[in-house]
Amino acid sequence: MISWLITIIRDNIKCLRSTLCLARKDIKRAHMKSDLGWFWAIAKPLFYIMMFYFAISTGFRNARDIEGSVCPYFIWLASGIVPWQYISDLLVGGANCFNRYKSIIKGTKYPVSAIPTIPVISKLLIHCIMVVILMLIAVLMGVKPSIYWLQLPIYMLLTIIFVYVWVMMTGLMNVMSADILEFIKTIRTAFFWLSGILFNSRGKKSLFFTLNPIRFIAEGYRNVFAYHVWIWEQKRLLFNYCVVMLIMTFVTFLLYKRMAKRMPEFV
Repeated sequence: MISWLITIIRDNIKCLRSTLCLARKDIKRAHMKSDLGWFWAIAKPLFYIMMFYFAISTGFRNARDIEGSVCPYFIWLASGIVPWQYISDLLVGGANCFNRYKSIIKGTKYPVSAIPTIPVISKLLIHCIMVVILMLIAVLMGVKPSIYWLQLPIYMLLTIIFVYVWVMMTGLMNVMSADILEFIKTIRTAFFWLSGILFNSRGKKSLFFTLNPIRFIAEGYRNVFAYHVWIWEQKRLLFNYCVVMLIMTFVTFLLYKRMAKRMPEFV
């Protein structure tokens, strides 16, 4: 398994330039039918945040004050939705990556392990822009940059690791059975509502909350902006995240070992 991880890292580094080029084309293709293009890539998640902000702060006024938060409610809400937008785009879209790029798989010697990197990077650029916008809005709303902001790259890296493993694992499963994609579409809404994106999930003891990587990531971004908590202060959540990621990585390893060399046949 260790040699497999080394191979994946080596393949991704070797094909990095090609992957970046494909990711750039992926971004252009996603917005080429629109005259405003990039505007919609930024406007959609911002509208998403504003919609929930007004709905919750107006309709459920008792949700405005979050225990332990040191920032305005809008920043608390946005710091959960921004990582969710990145993850959500890849929950379904990433699972279809091998079918989407089957011409590359069949026509070239492009490494299978580098295919999931294409959608991960193409969506990452938008995510980085949203994070910068979140930081600017936080400052404009009176939130002073703090030393806790230094751990933001750590949580972004953990998010990238999660989405890459997810895309690889579900992508391989989807090649085996199209029902996987339909199943993911069905449960995506459940992930949103049960990951503490819109409500304070701190203190929740159920397994779904304690073992949910998406909840850990959303809480992590809020640790940066809202709670001012260091990542090592939440040892239990960090440990659970690592355990879940190891399990997902092992499942991905088994699928990859079985299918990688025969991928052109499957797609």
